[in-house]
Amino acid sequence: MAQAAASPAVGGVMGMAFSLLLVLGLFVLAAWLAKRYFPQVGKPGPAKVIGTTMLGAREKLVVVEVDNTWLVLGVGAGQVRTLHTLPKPAQTEAE
Repeated sequence: MAQAAASPAVGGVMGMAFSLLLVLGLFVLAAWLAKRYFPQVGKPGPAKVIGTTMLGAREKLVVVEVDNTWLVLGVGAGQVRTLHTLPKPAQTEAE
């Protein structure tokens, strides 16, 4: 009697495991297709964030590198302002 009750439970677990593997396989396939047919997605753009410092609850200071120039930006509620522009230092810790 115990074997008859265990058999449907094992079948349910096997079905659930197969479904999980099928869904994970579909995720891998979708990622491969996206990488294959949309190579520009996920590539870094011309701007590179060097560092960020929180100044308050909604304000922060961001240093961004664009074309060997560092921009010091003030980012606040709904706005971005350039605070300072300077050439990229010869030796940086980021490298």
